[in-house]
Amino acid sequence: MSATRTAILSFLLSVPALAGNSTDYSLEPAVFDGGGAAGSSADYALNPSIGPGAAGSSAGYALRGGFSGMLSDTASLVLTAAGAAVSMNERATLQLEARIRYDDDTVAAFALPAASITWSVTEGPLAAISSAGLATAGSVYQDTPATARVVYQGLERSLLLTVRNLTNDDFGSYAADGLPDPWQVQYFGEAGLPTVAGADADPDADGLTNFQEYVFGMDPLLGFSGVVRWSGSNLLERGVPTPFASGTGGSFTFRAVFARRKDFVAAGLTYTAEFSGDLSSWRASTSTPSVLAEDGVIQVVSVPYPFFVNGKKATYFRVRVRSN
Repeated sequence: MSATRTAILSFLLSVPALAGNSTDYSLEPAVFDGGGAAGSSADYALNPSIGPGAAGSSAGYALRGGFSGMLSDTASLVLTAAGAAVSMNERATLQLEARIRYDDDTVAAFALPAASITWSVTEGPLAAISSAGLATAGSVYQDTPATARVVYQGLERSLLLTVRNLTNDDFGSYAADGLPDPWQVQYFGEAGLPTVAGADADPDADGLTNFQEYVFGMDPLLGFSGVVRWSGSNLLERGVPTPFASGTGGSFTFRAVFARRKDFVAAGLTYTAEFSGDLSSWRASTSTPSVLAEDGVIQVVSVPYPFFVNGKKATYFRVRVRSN
């Protein structure tokens, strides 16, 4: 008895499918493109044949491909600022956004709805972050780091920002008091009282106000330190102005010597030596001060005495300092 065997060989031919089009789109399923139909319009592009999933994009949406059934897992969050900013000015605002990072390390094209996110400030001079993710910076006395935090469905992420200092007399209780905030924080801390740290206060009771201590480079908490002293080009001791005489053989040159901040121009300070013969009538020096010594922050400068002031021998001098 013999077995009967039948061999069947089938040939599958591509059959043109129906093409569709309208004023809004065109679709040509019959185009041989590796399987699937490519579609496009002014509003979208869709090509299911690219990769194992579908690729799509438009001005209004993005369609992730690469996973069967378009499945993916949320792996983490990405927290960013508008314009990829990593710094903001004091008292300014900056829009923060959070996006999903998927398990294939791609990042969602659109930010998470602000209402679904919990925003907070971890540390630093951020005054607040609104429910819409708008961060507001406080005032600072120097460039200061700040950290914003976001929580979404059990995931959290932080973003480190720098709040930039713009002006030096606008920080906390020190604002608009005529003294630079960094100098006041150095000696009185960030929460000093105006009655102690203010320009007219004299916390060490040495007869010099904080403003005078600042402009002549002295310590407002140390007490009177004497007159300014120097040797060669080295500043030895910061202190109050002093007269100085040099010369030999009975011929002397008298000069008024005083300390001056090296950054006086940037600090908006103007130093003027004034001379008098009777402590009543004063004349401002027109000489350019000569730099004798410095320590990197404070300079020792001098100007010559004039011979006479209003017909009287110049005997006295003082230094007037104005803050612009």
